[in-house]
Amino acid sequence: MIVTPLLPGRTGHDAPMMHLRRAQDDGVFDRFAGHTEGLWAKGRDVWTIPTMTEAAHAQA
Repeated sequence: MIVTPLLPGRTGHDAPMMHLRRAQDDGVFDRFAGHTEGLWAKGRDVWTIPTMTEAAHAQA
């Protein structure tokens, strides 16, 4: 997995890029993978206009 963590105050080309390999259960690789899977599960089609309920829930 290639990971580029966000560093506040830095531009993209100043951020480190890390190549991670899974070496153990619940290690750094699994934590980044779990975070990515969670973001993906919450994603939505960018071409879909959210309902009023969805928009209010997203702001909460």
